Amino acid sequence: MKKEKEINNDLENKVKTLSHHLANMCCQADEDTPSEYRTEHFKSTMDDAYEYLRKINYFKRDKWKNIK
Repeated sequence: MKKEKEINNDLENKVKTLSHHLANMCCQADEDTPSEYRTEHFKSTMDDAYEYLRKINYFKRDKWKNIK
């Protein structure tokens, strides 16, 4: 059985990995999909993803200059 600290570290690493993948996917979508071709659902979901990444402090000030 893993100790609580090991479990927490494992979960923290998974959150970091998922956050990294989400940020990369959003950045690629911003670069690859002109805004006039995005559906309202796509735009709102991407906005929610960016908001979440900011909320968990994934985006540090000036780290991602091309992000909205």
